[in-house]
Amino acid sequence: MLRERGIVENISELVDIVLISIGFSFALKLYQIKHVITGETWSEYLVIFLIYLLTWIIGSNVYKVYQSRRFMSAWRELRQMLKSFFFSLAVSMILINLYNPNLLRNRFFFYFGAFALCLTIGMHIVTRLILQAWREVGRNTRYVLILGGGTAAQLYLQKVRDNPQLGYKVIGYIAPTKNGLTIPYLGDYSNLESIIRMNIVDLTVVTALITEKGIQESIEILDIMGKTVAVLLDDIVTKVSRSRPMDFGGLSMVVYDSYPRRPWHEVGKRVMDVISSGIGLILLSPVFLIVGLAIKLTSKGPVIFTQERVGLNGRPFEMYKFRSMVFNAEELKERLADLNEMSGPVFKISNDPRVTAVGRFIRKTSIDELPQLFNVFKGDMSLVGPRPPLPSEVNLYNSKHRKRLAVRPGITCIWQISGRNEVDFEAWMEMDAEYVDRWSLWMDVEILAKTVPVVLLRKGAS
Repeated sequence: MLRERGIVENISELVDIVLISIGFSFALKLYQIKHVITGETWSEYLVIFLIYLLTWIIGSNVYKVYQSRRFMSAWRELRQMLKSFFFSLAVSMILINLYNPNLLRNRFFFYFGAFALCLTIGMHIVTRLILQAWREVGRNTRYVLILGGGTAAQLYLQKVRDNPQLGYKVIGYIAPTKNGLTIPYLGDYSNLESIIRMNIVDLTVVTALITEKGIQESIEILDIMGKTVAVLLDDIVTKVSRSRPMDFGGLSMVVYDSYPRRPWHEVGKRVMDVISSGIGLILLSPVFLIVGLAIKLTSKGPVIFTQERVGLNGRPFEMYKFRSMVFNAEELKERLADLNEMSGPVFKISNDPRVTAVGRFIRKTSIDELPQLFNVFKGDMSLVGPRPPLPSEVNLYNSKHRKRLAVRPGITCIWQISGRNEVDFEAWMEMDAEYVDRWSLWMDVEILAKTVPVVLLRKGAS
């Protein structure tokens, strides 16, 4: 993509502001016809328009509604618009309610929101269809020059041919030697400057290795000439799924992330963890007291069992649980090793003789996990994330298994809502890897919602 946001996108934002204004006018006219709003009182509703418009501008930029449409699918654009709309709706309702609750009671705000949403989505659909039609007939074309050749160049060319709606046209390639590409060969790297002078070049794509002789000099020439350069990453780098620029004290760097980095989602996840765990600890304090007394009165040993676990990127921490086993359970573990029912470096057996009577109940109902709310509040864990493993288990992990340590561990995750002890070790690890790859705040909310019935039905617990 040449630009994340160009002229079309800036115009699109201005058009949306106009359409939101028209939506407000429609709602106003409707309520004047219904005699809910008179000509003298309509100005009181102007605050609704101003608040919604402000929150829309903020939300649309947070959710990147106005990115270049070349590489944003129609479904993604619609999804980003809906996210921005619901963000604007929720924040506006809060602010309007603080200003004057009466403004929300006659549903004017919701009619206005519906008009604004329909008008803006309709315009985005029309704009997308027009732009796609232009590109397919050769208008709004971006001319591309390729530096390099071989398999990487062929892959890029195939992508361009498979997606004519993107509007890219490759004028040719330059490389040390002609190497069989089906586009014009324009010479070696020494010809770059003259080629740029003689042709329209919007984008130069580097498909050769950066270390190849002549490439770094070519990039410097392109920079001097003010040309946009895209570097096609090699096979090793493309295994890392995402990259982002970073300024390290004035030193420019590119950071390659192996999982989605969504700053706003990460902030939201931590806020949700702190608020939810704090409220949970307060509301569940009577349960803590009752369970603590039951454990203390029925077996020897401490009420809370602490155990070293491995957290984010290998950080050790003390995890808390209600003690559900006899006090010397760890000593007895070696004697029961032959009864382990889980594959891989995990120890689980049904009808474990080390479990106490109270422990069997609190494990079956997952009450034994409640003290981990302290871990969540402290930041060692999250509400949602892969279960924190023991150091001895981590020592037996292969490279693929260690991916689950890339995020903060949690109380529940995909494994917990998919059968827990009924799932073998490799499937468990694949589920955790899937969570790392697909993570978002909405995914956390979905997992939390599915955890409730799993806990109530005691599915997969032992």
